[in-house]
Amino acid sequence: MTTRDGEIKEIKEALAPFRAHIKRPGSGSLLYDYLVPSGPYEQLWDWDCFFMGVTLATEIPSEAVYLKNWVLNFVHNSKSNGRVAGCLTKHGFDERVNQMKPFLAQGAFLASKFLSDFMWLKKRWSKLKKIVLYREKYLWSKKYDLGVWFDGMESGSDNNVAVLNFPKATVVAADLNAYLYLEYKAMHLLAKQIGRKKDEKRFAARAEKIKENIQKYLWNAEDETYYNIDGRSGEHIKRISYTSFVPLWGTIATEKQAISTCKRYLLSPEYLWSQYGIRTLAQNDLDYNNQNIMKPYSNWQGPVWIISNYIMMHGLLHYGFQKEAIEIAQKSNKLILDDIKTSGKMHENYDAETGKPLAAPDKIGWNLLVANMLLEAVHNKNPFAV
Repeated sequence: MTTRDGEIKEIKEALAPFRAHIKRPGSGSLLYDYLVPSGPYEQLWDWDCFFMGVTLATEIPSEAVYLKNWVLNFVHNSKSNGRVAGCLTKHGFDERVNQMKPFLAQGAFLASKFLSDFMWLKKRWSKLKKIVLYREKYLWSKKYDLGVWFDGMESGSDNNVAVLNFPKATVVAADLNAYLYLEYKAMHLLAKQIGRKKDEKRFAARAEKIKENIQKYLWNAEDETYYNIDGRSGEHIKRISYTSFVPLWGTIATEKQAISTCKRYLLSPEYLWSQYGIRTLAQNDLDYNNQNIMKPYSNWQGPVWIISNYIMMHGLLHYGFQKEAIEIAQKSNKLILDDIKTSGKMHENYDAETGKPLAAPDKIGWNLLVANMLLEAVHNKNPFAV
């Protein structure tokens, strides 16, 4: 057994007992059995459960039933115009997250692939399509032909300085539109599987247009990075956060763009690269901090989050930075293993300068991604690819 094999075995064994703590039986408005981030949580969250669902299915394909149920619960709770909150309870909408993040079609595609069954989507296609297109109808910049976040809470990166304190529905965001690009790609693939020829062509064309507009409007050639846009002024919001690099997760950047932005920012200790993983905000930003914050929002202004490490790891893999991707995976392993050995639990984020656990003890959720990070980095495999 090699050293890496031993590392992979150790993290898998350490995380295996936690898997049972994220499952809940269907109740009330949540008709189908579902996943939660554990701890005090009983709600069904959008991107949390998307990442958890794929993680379970990667280990045991039949567990993709939870990812399928995630889709079914959101479809069931959607309004006639496609609106569905990004957080659901047994009583219905939790209004803190205005509209679910664009992962539903990706979840539907991946669940169907793991279960070798796409036909369950046929009778739900109309509702699924309305949810996916809701943002284009109600949360969209006509000027840039790109999506906008309703607010920071909707984005999931609650206090991200590139969204925080801007008027609602005004920020044209790099992370959002990268997710939208992948979402429309997934809709194209789903339409192809179930024989919806018109939708197949429509979503393929819209995906390419979104990609084109990300490149046209959000890339700043002088600064060599993607920025959000203040939709009121049309100016780039020049803050270097991890969300500037989500287009690498979507393989939207050219090779030249990716290499330049990674070397200048992502891999630079002055900006995002730390001894313990990838910071969520550049170290030289005036708002950079590692405070333990849960209310009124979680802290994405510096601390290391496993989800951002995971997304950035695959962004690096897409563009040939395998050595650095493996290093991120190993750093993530250490954060989680040290936390479990010390506290017996996991936290939602970690101090980027010390590795110390910060907020939300007993948070399992997408920390389960760590079980497969090193394996995926070594073999350059991405189970989330569409």
